Amino acid sequence: MPALPMPHYVLSLNQMRDLGEYLRAYVAYVSANLGWGKALRFVLVWLAGMFLPLGARTLVQLPEWVAMTWMIGWALLGYIFAPYGMWKHHRARIASSIQPNQKQPR
Repeated sequence: MPALPMPHYVLSLNQMRDLGEYLRAYVAYVSANLGWGKALRFVLVWLAGMFLPLGARTLVQLPEWVAMTWMIGWALLGYIFAPYGMWKHHRARIASSIQPNQKQPR
């Protein structure tokens, strides 16, 4: 008997669970390591950088491609570097949990 295709809504529920788990981990990471003030500053700097071309276009005439290239590049940088802190924290936590197991009692 051929396998039945999974309904689309099942995939969406699984993706939502993963997103919820990611957000819980992110909140725990920010609370434990950065603090909410520093995280808010990062968000504000990211938003300011994202919309910098719009502000610059009010003062100076810029070609359309410059603004679009800047905004796409800034978004890609945010997408690449956002999970780095959590990855680094997770890697350190794994290393610290492995280290005590390696010590052998004499």
